[in-house]
Parts: sequence; C-alpha cells; structure tokens
Amino acid sequence: MRNFRLGARGERVAKKLLIDKGYRILAENVVFKTQEIDLVALDNRYQEVVFVEVKTRWSADFGNPSGAVNYHKLKSMRQAANQFLRAKGLRNLYRFDIIAVTPGRVEHFENITWP
Repeated sequence: MRNFRLGARGERVAKKLLIDKGYRILAENVVFKTQEIDLVALDNRYQEVVFVEVKTRWSADFGNPSGAVNYHKLKSMRQAANQFLRAKGLRNLYRFDIIAVTPGRVEHFENITWP
C-alpha cells in the first residue's frame, strides 16, 4: 500500500510538470491486458503524442529511478501505445518519455530509446 501511494504521488507530480510545460493530458493509467502506461499526453509543440512512464522512489540512494525502465518495459509500452493509438484513431507522431521523481527532484527524459 505504501508503494501504491508513493506511485500515485509521483504520477500527480509528473502530471503537474507536463501541464506546466504546456502538455495536454489525454489519459492516465492506460491498461491493455498486461501492458500499462502511466500517462498519455499531447506535446503541443509538435502535436506529438507522448507515452510517459513515471518512476518514483523514496530516495536516490540506489540511483536514478529512470534506470528501472529497461528494454522489456519499453517493448511493453510500445505495444500498449500502438493499441492506444489504434483504439483512439490517432495518427500523430509519438514518442516515449520517462519522468523520474525523488524527494526534491523531478527529471523529465524526453524521447527515450535504446539501440
């Protein structure tokens, strides 16, 4: 229960950050079978749909929370993103971002990819 509250708090912080940056929130906690995406937003600068993974930690003692997003998580996000775009009939460009939340610090990593 403690981790659930921490995650929910991190998602609220991430949502506020995106709104403050001019993004429009399209959906929260999107689930397709076993795939899940924390936030879906529209980056108005490019009319780009952004699928956001929010990682929150009680402290940064074990490194940046963004390090917890691996190839398998990104693959799962891609599958969910494709289903979301298809379900909504969207043909926008899209990307994947991570927002890492630790006490006193919020970092937004845009357009994450791995070779």
